[in-house]
Amino acid sequence: MATAPDDKTSSGLLALVVGALRHAAPELLPAEPVMPDCAFATASASLKRSLLERALAARGPGFVLAMGQGVKQVGFEPLLYVLLRSDHPLVLFAKWQRFEQYTHSRHRTALTATGPDRLVLRRHALSGPAPEPCENLLIAGVLVALVEEIGGESVSLDWAGDEAGATDFILTWRSFTSRARTDSGDVPRALAATRPPLVFYGVDETSPNARRVITLMAPDITRDWSLAQLSRSLGQSPRSLQRHLSVENTSLSAIVRALRLREACHLLTHSAMTLTEIGYWCGFSDSPHFAREFRRALGMPPGTYRQSAA
Repeated sequence: MATAPDDKTSSGLLALVVGALRHAAPELLPAEPVMPDCAFATASASLKRSLLERALAARGPGFVLAMGQGVKQVGFEPLLYVLLRSDHPLVLFAKWQRFEQYTHSRHRTALTATGPDRLVLRRHALSGPAPEPCENLLIAGVLVALVEEIGGESVSLDWAGDEAGATDFILTWRSFTSRARTDSGDVPRALAATRPPLVFYGVDETSPNARRVITLMAPDITRDWSLAQLSRSLGQSPRSLQRHLSVENTSLSAIVRALRLREACHLLTHSAMTLTEIGYWCGFSDSPHFAREFRRALGMPPGTYRQSAA
C-alpha cells in the first residue's frame, strides 16, 4: 500500500486502537510491543492502519466503529479533555478539525450541517492516498462516542454507499443537553488553580466589558468564538460590543490572545504537559502558531520560558 513518507497519526488514536484490540481481540496484535510513546503528539499512521485492517477483516465494520467507544474509558488526557469541554456537537467538530491539523495528519474530516441535529462527515486526504475505510470507520466511531459524552442522546451513524469503501457518514442525534466537562473533579489540581487577572497584552480585566467577555470565554478558550456569538450572549449588537471594547483600549482579538497566553504560561509552569499538548489546549492552530505568538508576546519560545521558570 502506498503511503506518504511523513504519514502521521495521533499517538492517542494509536493507543486507542491498541487498547481496544488488547481488550477485545488480542489475537490481532503482533507479538512485538506496539503501544506508542504518548509523550509525543504523533505516531506511525501505517502501524495504526495495519492494525485497523486486521480488525476490519477479522471482525467487520461494526467492530471497528465500536473501537471508538474506548475514548469513554480514557482518564485525564489533555488533548481529549479539550474535545470533551465542548458544549455542542458543532463546537466539538470544529475542535476535531483543529486536532487533525495539529497532529499533522494528511487525512481530514469535512463537516456539513444539514440540520440542527444532523451532520454529514466526509473523509479525505490532503495529499497522497485516500484514507482507508477502516480508518474512516474508526474516526466516525470516535466522533459518535464524543458526541454521546458531551450530551448527545440516541446518536446514530449511517454511511453512504458500500461499507467497504465508506468515506461519507451521516451523524444524527435525537436531542442534546450539554454536560461538557469543567475544570473540577477530573483535572489535576495544579491545572484547576485560579488564574491571575489579565492586566497585560492590551487587556485590562478590571474594565467592565472586557471582564464580561472574559467571563464568557474563559471556560473554553479553545472554542472558535465569534463576535456575533459573544455579543448575542451579552445582549449587545456586534458593533456596540466592538465600540465598548475599543473605549477600554482593547478588542476581541486581543482578549483571545491574552487568554491563550495566560493559560500557556500557567501550564508551562504548573504542569508536565508537552508543548504540543499545551498549544492545542490553549487554542492555537498548530505548534508553529503557538511558538510564534508566544515568542512575539514574551520575547522567548515556550520551551525557554518553561526552563527559566523551573
